[in-house]
Amino acid sequence: MSWIGWVIMLLAGSMVLFQLYIYLQSKRLVGKAAPPLDDGDGQGERGAKLIYFHSPNCGPCRKMTPLIEELASDHGNVVSVDVSQDLDTARKYQVRATPTTVLVRDGRVSQVLLGFQSLQKLQGLLSAEV
Repeated sequence: MSWIGWVIMLLAGSMVLFQLYIYLQSKRLVGKAAPPLDDGDGQGERGAKLIYFHSPNCGPCRKMTPLIEELASDHGNVVSVDVSQDLDTARKYQVRATPTTVLVRDGRVSQVLLGFQSLQKLQGLLSAEV
């Protein structure tokens, strides 16, 4: 194999490892106490809250944002955070990629989902029993 092949393999491998790093970092947050949001939302209250981190430059975010808005109008316990406007909250939740959806149940991070999620899956998360 020529040196160009090795360079391409090295680049592809480093991209895969970087994506794996982002995934593993997001999963480390599960089970920990959820950091408070800046809007004083009563984070310690019982029940489920869905926090959606997005960016206006992100293609999957632009497809998912209308779904989140529909979910917010139906359930009311959905918070949308634009990471370009509220970087501190994104840092508290260790968001490294958008879209990221965090499910907080009873003040603890229950699930972290990376990438585009369907409306049915998000509704199932909010309506699922503990």
